[in-house]
Amino acid sequence: MDHDIKIFFDARVVVLTGKKPAADDGRVHVFENKKALAKELEHFDHSDNERLWITHPNVDELFEHVAGCFKYIEAAGGLVTLPDGRILMIRRLGKWDLPKGKSEKGETLQETAVREVMEECGLATPPVITGELFNTFHTYHRNGNHILKHTAWFTMFYDGDPALHPQFDEDITEAVWMPEDQLDIVLQNTYKSIKQVFGKLRIEN
Repeated sequence: MDHDIKIFFDARVVVLTGKKPAADDGRVHVFENKKALAKELEHFDHSDNERLWITHPNVDELFEHVAGCFKYIEAAGGLVTLPDGRILMIRRLGKWDLPKGKSEKGETLQETAVREVMEECGLATPPVITGELFNTFHTYHRNGNHILKHTAWFTMFYDGDPALHPQFDEDITEAVWMPEDQLDIVLQNTYKSIKQVFGKLRIEN
């Protein structure tokens, strides 16, 4: 990882970087040891600060230290398109999202992404992975744990039966094939990490 890594705490963000941050753009923590790092992350989690920069010359090494401060989970998901260009979107807990989920033991991230897309949206046949898109990171609290989730995103193509059946027991209330010209409206009610995924897609296209 030779680029900045953004970890979202809801709409707020921790940025891991090997560069000197811009002045007056949030709090800066220079990594020295894990104990001080954990304290800084806990402080940020309970603060109103919008941005925290954590700096270290080796971002790979820094990420490993940060991940050790959380319960770390690997996940994967897909940005799935039909031949006509419509994109598969789900609505979960009132927000638009892309299908994704945690990896099971022994799965590759590609296998996780395909399985989760099929399970969460009820596709009749597997979508085909066409490329690796992006990695996102976000945190949340559950059952007394502070969790850091890494999600690997893949582009996928689907030309099977387009009928969708949302997985209601995963809090998914809607699954739709969304026309591209409606995505800007959808992205007004989604997560920062999902906006990152679509931003990456538009840059590559």
